[in-house]
Amino acid sequence: MRTILVVQGKGGGPKTATVRNLAVAAAVAGRRVGTLDTDPQGSLTHWHGLRPADAVPIAHEHRVLGAVTERPTPQGLDLLVIDTPTALEAFPESIALLFDSADLVLVPVRPGPEDLVSTQAMLPYLRARRRPLRLLLSQVDPRLRETADARALVAAMGAVAPVEIPRLQEVPRSFIAGLGTAEIPGTRTGPLFRDLWLHLSAALET
Repeated sequence: MRTILVVQGKGGGPKTATVRNLAVAAAVAGRRVGTLDTDPQGSLTHWHGLRPADAVPIAHEHRVLGAVTERPTPQGLDLLVIDTPTALEAFPESIALLFDSADLVLVPVRPGPEDLVSTQAMLPYLRARRRPLRLLLSQVDPRLRETADARALVAAMGAVAPVEIPRLQEVPRSFIAGLGTAEIPGTRTGPLFRDLWLHLSAALET
């Protein structure tokens, strides 16, 4: 089993949307996928409870970060995608266990000044954990100058996924439906999340 840990330095960003859509993209590609929700808010758990009976199967567990006392080792999965709360420093032992279990850490970043500053501040901690790292620009508007500026700043921070997720209402609407956009025909972000999975899958095998 491979494990992807999704973390974010600032609240209100696309962390949970990234987790659920990445998990769906991998499941649509034929992987046996599970998600672990360690955020007390439980948004990912709420989404999982909305999934239709005929949706692609995804195993799920909700265990708040403070209750994580050992590395997660669910059986029968090819991939585990872990959602985390923003305040990682509140439970240093638990988050250290999740980092140690991660084969790759994914950091979604919105192209705004607050998010960029927050991500920059997280980098020393992320690098100290010595796990493979990918940054993902998400909720982008390619027409804005801030997006071009963010590309340059994020590229200087580390390895960036070769996919950008645009800010489109289809993403929050898919949450309400209990789906990921990769399992909804005609979405723009569905193919992008599939491309993201292909990139991360290749990175996991190196």
